[in-house]
Amino acid sequence: MTFLSRTYAGWLVLVAAAASAGLAGCSKGGATGPSPEDAPTDFISGNPSGSDDREGEDGGSVVAAGSTGSGDSAGAPDEGADDDPERAITEADIIQVKDGKLYALSQYAGLSVIDISRRDRLSLLGRYRASGMPFEMYLRDGIVYAMFSSWTQYLYDADTGEYTYEESSRIEALDVSDPSDIRLIGSFDLPGTLSDSRIVGDVLYAVTFENNSCWGCGSSPNTTVTSLAVGDPAEISVVDKLSYKDDDPYGYGWRRSVSVTQDRMYVAGIEWNGSDDEGHSTIQVIDISDPGGDLVEGTSVEAVGQIQSRWQMDEHEGVLRVVSQPGTWWNNAALPGVQTFTVASSQELTPLGYTELTLPRPESLRSVRFDGDRAYAITAEQTDPLFTIDLSDPEHPAQLGELEMPGWVYHMEPRGDRLLALGFDNASDEGSLHVSLFDVSDLTTPTMLERIHFGGSWGNFAEDQDRIHKAFTILDDLGTILVPYSGFEVNDDKGCGSYQSGIQLIDFTTDTLTKRGSAPARGQARRAFVHDERLFAVSDQEVGTFNIDDRGAPVEVTDLSLATIVSNAVATGDLVVRMSADWWTSGPQLEVVSAADPARTEPIGKLDLAALTSASDVECYGSGIADARLFAHGQYATLLWPSYADWTKTHLAVIDLRDPESPRIASQRELPFSSRALYWYGYSVAVIPTGDSVVQAGSTLVIRNASEEYYYYDENGAQQPAPAETTLEVLDLSNPSNPVHRSVALPSGAGYTGLQIDGTTVLTSHWVPLPEDPFRARFYLDRIDVSDPSSPAVLTPVNVPGSLLAFDGTNRRALTIDYEMVEFEVPNYQACYSEFAQNTGFQPIDQENWEGPGICRGMRRALKLLDVGSETARLRDESPIDDDTGIWQVLVGDDRVFMYTYVNYAVPNGESPYGITVASGLEEGSIELVTKPIPELSNASPVLADGTRLLVSGYSPPSLAVLDASDLDELTYETKAELSSYVYRVTLDGDRALCSLGHHGLEVVDLGN
Repeated sequence: MTFLSRTYAGWLVLVAAAASAGLAGCSKGGATGPSPEDAPTDFISGNPSGSDDREGEDGGSVVAAGSTGSGDSAGAPDEGADDDPERAITEADIIQVKDGKLYALSQYAGLSVIDISRRDRLSLLGRYRASGMPFEMYLRDGIVYAMFSSWTQYLYDADTGEYTYEESSRIEALDVSDPSDIRLIGSFDLPGTLSDSRIVGDVLYAVTFENNSCWGCGSSPNTTVTSLAVGDPAEISVVDKLSYKDDDPYGYGWRRSVSVTQDRMYVAGIEWNGSDDEGHSTIQVIDISDPGGDLVEGTSVEAVGQIQSRWQMDEHEGVLRVVSQPGTWWNNAALPGVQTFTVASSQELTPLGYTELTLPRPESLRSVRFDGDRAYAITAEQTDPLFTIDLSDPEHPAQLGELEMPGWVYHMEPRGDRLLALGFDNASDEGSLHVSLFDVSDLTTPTMLERIHFGGSWGNFAEDQDRIHKAFTILDDLGTILVPYSGFEVNDDKGCGSYQSGIQLIDFTTDTLTKRGSAPARGQARRAFVHDERLFAVSDQEVGTFNIDDRGAPVEVTDLSLATIVSNAVATGDLVVRMSADWWTSGPQLEVVSAADPARTEPIGKLDLAALTSASDVECYGSGIADARLFAHGQYATLLWPSYADWTKTHLAVIDLRDPESPRIASQRELPFSSRALYWYGYSVAVIPTGDSVVQAGSTLVIRNASEEYYYYDENGAQQPAPAETTLEVLDLSNPSNPVHRSVALPSGAGYTGLQIDGTTVLTSHWVPLPEDPFRARFYLDRIDVSDPSSPAVLTPVNVPGSLLAFDGTNRRALTIDYEMVEFEVPNYQACYSEFAQNTGFQPIDQENWEGPGICRGMRRALKLLDVGSETARLRDESPIDDDTGIWQVLVGDDRVFMYTYVNYAVPNGESPYGITVASGLEEGSIELVTKPIPELSNASPVLADGTRLLVSGYSPPSLAVLDASDLDELTYETKAELSSYVYRVTLDGDRALCSLGHHGLEVVDLGN
């Protein structure tokens, strides 16, 4: 519960006459009295700036309308000895290459199949979209087994009328023999989140982590191994499963790692009893030797420390070797240990040897790699020792050598007596990522031969340690290393810089590393491989190919989008213009598509907008142009976006669309007003927000430039906005190559509502507190004629009761919402806060007893319908709004004002507290008010009003619905479509809604019947 601070006791001082005066000058009734041209009215309202505006917990908000190997390889190296081809171990990956086709899983686009058989001519053969988060996939005999780690479902309960959100893992068998018609032929849901998987023969082993709140999960966190028969993809079925409870006292649980041979699976992860000095792992052994998939629980062995990746466990020639460190990652006082176990069978493992590593100082174990009878371990604090371990006598593991170096190593790949490593070094000025080459021919004296830095000031890899080997691609036959990375390059001492993503090329020989060029990627780079003498760079957004004849300067040859980022879209004629930007590479882009197919991935034409961003903007937040306000008129699009280098400026660009295949910049300029004017016009006062910060009248744009975010309290305790001139910024775009800007001052006031447009008249309203009574104010309707943008005309302000909600120029009528401050004594604060839904304050009579009686103060509201003349207005009708009804949002259509409302505190009979109140009367001349409770609004919000309908965006599940208010006697609410993701913005093209879904592209929803 929110109370008024005692500091504002003066806020409650109000003369009785003001409290009882009501809404001065207002009367109930029809169109009687003098005409608006000669009506001697003086409307006085409660001052919304004079209230404390602490809305409490129910207050309203302001909302405006791969791998090592040869060049053609893709995927991870198999584990274990491949002595039984039918029992070969196969690892999954997010890409597969086979028979001139690339199969790519994207978290935004699902599965894409791409023809790469024709050099430099990529073509999309087919796509399969799914609602889950892709994990990895297998490709076997024309079937893709796609695994999703976060498969979400919204299940509707007809009895309760409510949706429940369920999340699981899922395996789908997809027939890709005809990529143009990918068909789902089998599927299986698994509780929890996928940790890892393997296919051995015709059995898929899936390891999932189940917390105690997921769909189908147990009552406590556990790790489950499930064997699935996948020989018949249409009939995926469970063969067996084993679960291991996680005894974490805090109930968090931890995902476990897996090491697999043809006969055994070792499963282990972090185990913690809640103390700083205890941290170990139990390695569970599972017998998977049965070709049919039966799981036999084997023995378990205790590692001395934590197992945090698969690379810490390895079975070799009948011996299990383990390197781990006791304790927790924030307490590294204990020394890592090397353990060996004799493996007689899955049911019998016997401790064989143990060696404790000697460290130069307390450090944390970072990575491990086994290679035959050798092991390598990396620990790190600020520097990064490499330890070499001789396992030729498994009964007596021996620490032989140590090499100290800066940074730390994330992953290692052995190459005989050489070791290639991938890691981090944030202290390096040459780049925070590195690839290192070590000479380990003499285990007693390992040496670092070369280290190459790259990746900018802050770098990272997309994969965790269990999967990084699938991205760290070593092409032995080409002598080249490919490293997908992303990062941030800081360019000055203020932390400004730019994001980057790409594939770093590094050449290697036995003794050298040579840094080559970087192939840029759009989106976070995930995989790279070489095919037909071309480098392929794969991200979640696109596949790009590069000519690497000169590896120092890769040249992009072609690219194919897997997914399209759409942050905004607008239709103009037979075209749709889309705004797109890539966070990873700060690459804003404008795309042009046909209005007949606005959701297509590949546009007709596109324009790189990087040139629009000044150097200083690129250095700080170049992707900010993705949030540009987008408008279109005729054959031109207009962008308005903030200047992050200087918030007192705004950027403008006009784009020529006359040649859709080659859109170009017609003009650009910097405008001398604050960027905040583009997006924000809210007030921390009681005024109900309506309108927008930018409106369009043909080739003219008008921006509301007001500053009311900072407030002060006067000597009477009344809250007043800091003085600031408010202007309208008028942009004349009739000559696209030479836009003209003019600034028009609005009448002085304490605050201003958003902008509305009626033909070529811009409307807003402002209020002025009464000098003799700061708790009351006069509101004025402001009209600005922009029919001649070279000479905008501010018409005479008209005194009206309350702030503007809607205006009808044809009938010369306005609908406003008026405000009245009231106060009265209540027995306690609960009685006060149950009385009003918004803008409520309570002051106890006894300052030491906030549970006792006190003074309640609140703001009452009423709708007022007016006839508006050139200088005066006449009241036609009024309708009060219940005190316990709050208004969160207002959107205006044609003779329809849609108010997103909620009822304070409890509602009877389990009715929904959320609803839409529709007001009408601009045409008929009398107010009609209808409210429809809508339970779905607990997980949705209105986004756009069009005519007599309101579009509502849902987020559980993501959807678009329509409230039809064409017949006020029968409001109807209908979900038109479920969507792939949450809606960023919605724009209209006739009876179609263009839904911008960010990384999930654009989806079109038919709003017709």
